[in-house]
Amino acid sequence: MTHTARPHRAVLLAAALSAFLTAPTLAQTLAPPQAAQAAPSDPVADLLRSQGERYHRAPDEAQDPDELRRTQALNAEITAQNDLAENEDRANADVQAQAQARYQAELEAAEADRMRYEADVRTAAEAKALYERQMADWRATVAACERGDRARCNAGRQAPAPNYN
Repeated sequence: MTHTARPHRAVLLAAALSAFLTAPTLAQTLAPPQAAQAAPSDPVADLLRSQGERYHRAPDEAQDPDELRRTQALNAEITAQNDLAENEDRANADVQAQAQARYQAELEAAEADRMRYEADVRTAAEAKALYERQMADWRATVAACERGDRARCNAGRQAPAPNYN
């Protein structure tokens, strides 16, 4: 495969203008041959041309067989490395997806635990408030009995409420 380096545009323009002004035949030799323009599209050549490069791929039979062999071996090695990297990326993506699913499940379980805990805290607070109201009532009844208030004392002789704490 042959590839010519891209000269600076100003140098190309100056050379083309100079050749055009001094020797019209020289300017005609710089134009690409018509056969090269009608050749089938080569994606590599198209890309390089779009970047301002001049590129011509020689036919395989015109290239050095040793260079072709090395190029094909390098291309095969690069393809194998790319395939390996792609497989590793897929495996890593699968591992990441599994880890994300585990994390999401743990997050949901933690949220459920938090909600149960908050419900338990509310239930305990309600039970404590009820107990404190009942104890306050019982203390008031005992104080009434000690003062001699028989009506309140007799009303309070009911069985005390169970203690939930």
